[in-house]
Amino acid sequence: MSGGEWFSLPLGDGLCAQPLLDDLLADFAARPAVDGQALLLLRETDGRLQCELTAYFTPAEASFARAWGARPCLRPSPDNLERLAGDAGWRARWFG
Repeated sequence: MSGGEWFSLPLGDGLCAQPLLDDLLADFAARPAVDGQALLLLRETDGRLQCELTAYFTPAEASFARAWGARPCLRPSPDNLERLAGDAGWRARWFG
């Protein structure tokens, strides 16, 4: 399963973004599970002291992503993504 629209939400600086990330995870956990959903995180450093965080939402989470103000985006590269919540088989499901 690789089709569908992906969404991204810039969370900002890794240290300052923690409260927002906590709220996002709590909201994700409170919603009914949807087949194929996964909340993913990319940490980008680009040589800076602090990393920038971006949350990625699989196509199965389109309504949840929109509710959080996430924007449609190209499918990210799976190389540096980490799963925060959802489908443990996300890599095989969306990139296999």
